[in-house]
Amino acid sequence: MSLPIFVVDAFVTDAPFTGNPAAVCVMPAGESESAGIEPRLQGIAAEMNLSETAFVSPLEDGERPSAWSLRWFTPGDEVELCGHATIAAAHALRERGLAPSDDPIAFHTRHRGRIIQNRIDGLEEVGLPATPLEEVSAPDRRLFEGLGIEDARVVRTMEDDLVLVLDDPKRIETMHPDMRVLGGIEARGIAVTSLMDGDPDGASVISRYFAPGVSVDEDPVTGSLHASLGLLWREEIGSTFLARQASARGGLVRVDAARGDEGVVSIAGKARMVLVGAFLG
Repeated sequence: MSLPIFVVDAFVTDAPFTGNPAAVCVMPAGESESAGIEPRLQGIAAEMNLSETAFVSPLEDGERPSAWSLRWFTPGDEVELCGHATIAAAHALRERGLAPSDDPIAFHTRHRGRIIQNRIDGLEEVGLPATPLEEVSAPDRRLFEGLGIEDARVVRTMEDDLVLVLDDPKRIETMHPDMRVLGGIEARGIAVTSLMDGDPDGASVISRYFAPGVSVDEDPVTGSLHASLGLLWREEIGSTFLARQASARGGLVRVDAARGDEGVVSIAGKARMVLVGAFLG
């Protein structure tokens, strides 16, 4: 069966080949949730070989339904939440005329309930669940060995990411982690972050994100991480800020943690469709 499939770069800058690419596979109603479908979804995600592939199925009748089922797969695993692939899915559905161009889209997910996505001022925006960060009092020393640093504050997020808070943003940009060491640490991913000054686009937070344990050595731009960064940095710089993820591709995320006490942080960014096709396998 032929399935429409797209590749969308989420959280792009004005330059080409920036942001985080995600594949978006559009399946018939009910197909992505059907019994025993997981091996096929995992196979498609492995074939696409991007950090995430989003699978969407309409939950309403009509030409442009506003309610969709949504699942996310890396090349090796299904994940419970992915911000950039949610942005990519919404952008693909809107740009291809499969969902309303301006009205909200409701994504129904297995592990995070209903996620509402909006298009605001030309940006794709989504409110992600976020809970208070947990301080890690005795972090695994392999964290520091794998990242090539001496020490840092470490917090754990609701998505089981470990976030190391550094003082020097330049140290983050020049970091060359040992993925063999980091891959042995029990966490979904490992992030580093710092405040920064003088960014040409006005970003005040910098980060990078490594997830060798789920088959992604370095994620170009991680949406779900920035929901946690909203909670981490809001007391120092305010609830709304621009963040830069300093991977080789790089990208920009607008973070709004004004509803952080309600358990929701909004992330937004530009998205760009780069490939339109069909999956024939």
